[in-house]
Amino acid sequence: MTHVFRLFTARRMSLFALTLAALFAVSLPALAQDAEPITPDTPLTLTLSAEAPAQVVSFEAIGGNTYEFSVTSDPAANLTFSVVDADGVSVTGGGGGSLQGRYDFQAAIEADGEYYLAITSLTSLVSGDDVDVTVTLVAPEVEPSETPAATPQATETSGVETPSADQLVTTAGLSFALSWSAAADLDLEVRDPVGGSLYWETPTVNSGGSMSANVNQGCVNVVSDNATETASWSPGGVPTGSYEILVYYQQACGGDAPISFTVQPTLDGEALPAITGSIAPEQTFTTRVVINADGTADVFTGGGVVVIDSLPYTAQELLAVAQPIALEETLGGFISNDQQYQTYAFDGLANQIVSINVFASSGSLDTYAALLDANGSLITYNDDLAVGVTDSSINAVLLPTTGIYYIVVSRYAKDVGGTEGEYTVTVTEQATNLSDAFLALPDGNLEVLLLWNTNADLQLLVRDTTGDSVYDDIPRIASGAQLAAQGNVNCTASDGSPFSYIYWPPEYTPRPGSYEVEVWFQSECNDPSPVTFNLYVTLNGREVMRATASPIFQERYLTSFTINADGTATPSDGGIIRGIETLDYLSELEGAQPVNVGEPRAGSITPTNKFDVYTYDGTANETVTIALNATSGTLDTTLYLVSPSGALVAQNDDAVPGENTNSLISDFILPEDGQYIIIVSHYGALYGGTTGTYTLTLSN
Repeated sequence: MTHVFRLFTARRMSLFALTLAALFAVSLPALAQDAEPITPDTPLTLTLSAEAPAQVVSFEAIGGNTYEFSVTSDPAANLTFSVVDADGVSVTGGGGGSLQGRYDFQAAIEADGEYYLAITSLTSLVSGDDVDVTVTLVAPEVEPSETPAATPQATETSGVETPSADQLVTTAGLSFALSWSAAADLDLEVRDPVGGSLYWETPTVNSGGSMSANVNQGCVNVVSDNATETASWSPGGVPTGSYEILVYYQQACGGDAPISFTVQPTLDGEALPAITGSIAPEQTFTTRVVINADGTADVFTGGGVVVIDSLPYTAQELLAVAQPIALEETLGGFISNDQQYQTYAFDGLANQIVSINVFASSGSLDTYAALLDANGSLITYNDDLAVGVTDSSINAVLLPTTGIYYIVVSRYAKDVGGTEGEYTVTVTEQATNLSDAFLALPDGNLEVLLLWNTNADLQLLVRDTTGDSVYDDIPRIASGAQLAAQGNVNCTASDGSPFSYIYWPPEYTPRPGSYEVEVWFQSECNDPSPVTFNLYVTLNGREVMRATASPIFQERYLTSFTINADGTATPSDGGIIRGIETLDYLSELEGAQPVNVGEPRAGSITPTNKFDVYTYDGTANETVTIALNATSGTLDTTLYLVSPSGALVAQNDDAVPGENTNSLISDFILPEDGQYIIIVSHYGALYGGTTGTYTLTLSN
């Protein structure tokens, strides 16, 4: 899915994720402008990095021939490939992990012309590591093309560009108008058939569409009577095909009851059937309108609120159409309004680690991938590979049993969605060397498992809802959690792949509330090899979260999850602890509360409110003391102070390290006049999991 709710975006999007969003806004044709040419039997070396995880090479091909490529990577990396023609139409694609760092694949070329091979390093996306890739085009035994190249024909025009065959010429254009009558911030998005997305953040698209002003944004200057936002295409050629319409309830500006809305589509001056719906805060409503080449339109009035963590199809329907797919194999398919999913079956082994990558290769397709067990029950799913990247990747799944597994490829919003296009799906296996001790681990209601790949000592720690932590120094806590395995502890090499395991035995029911999980790279143990770990959290047999990271020595990875009252669990963000740079505090500065000397402020940190922002008008050389004290819950506070010029001038995690987890900036001399920003958060900033109430006090 392209967008998350703006209410949470500022708090959940790290600088790394923003970089990804900007990077993948670049299309393949844009990358192709800088493509390096490759000639047969002449190796070409490229470097893929976090800043440039995708590179493109070009080659000349003759139709009716098959071209073979050999790709090696150093270090061995998870790569994906796509071969397209000069118009961006996919020829073939593939990818997946390779323990030997080598890939061999073919591209069947139908017509003469220039083609492009795009190579993307998922390793660079996830870990940020540079990967050197060497590409070799094997010289083919070329057969002459039987079809001569077409000669362009001159066409008379009257100053107007003739629309292509997939466009409909209109005299009054196309529009979609969202209207509602309530004090609420709703947003409209329309995704066109050729991959464009009209939204307040992207107000124009290449197909000619444009977006009106964003009404009620941030609940400022609220319009509650017939608020309207419109996506429109001017008279002339408009793309034919499926348009996906999304309505987001971003923020309630007064009350949080569900509100009704109408989307009015209009084609060439004629109003189409109106789309109506009802939506609650933080929900997304989705439907579609298909514009046909003959000027008619099909309006789907059966749209609805998107449920991302379930499939609207029965297990019988999904399993009945399953096609076989082998490990390390890449297959292609097509998702449309008429064919909303495709299922693939593969044989898996207990404790085998597999990854599934689904990449769109044409049209507007916003992919969705799910993994099912032999009974058709959902194990896990993925919508977006990263923020702003609408391909899907289920990375490093630890299969629970031996048997048949099913991959479901669909699209965001599934049955009520509207994106269409081709895709490739690949299943890869990660090598492991699991010992008998791993296979004999006890079962638990709540399980936290850490697996990694070197002799390094990684410490696994879980903090429960009461604030108690279980780890190698404290292997058992009152809530029932136990440390059952601690790989490479004190640099004692493990038998096989190292692992650590913390669990709540079946006789203990984990309490509802927030849990925090930390992985600390505490010793290299004389092994300089890069560390990559897989982290798994499971509640009552259902996956809560799964993460992969590559920390360096002394770094700490932190994440959290919340067990809800109904027994379900909700994961939160995770990543290497960085501090204030993960908090988009400037977006909340406009609504920040002022702090006065001697007047305490109270607030709370929750799973959905990772930080609060306050301001103080200070004077140069003034001495201030800022105290942040937790008053309930498990809250482990952290405090930041930013100067009027935007510099972080003071911060504190623990007032007395090892003894007092409240925060204190004491007797600090302000460096300049102006408005200072005080940020209240918890240990780990964006990634922390402790929650509770607090008081903030400033004194001279």
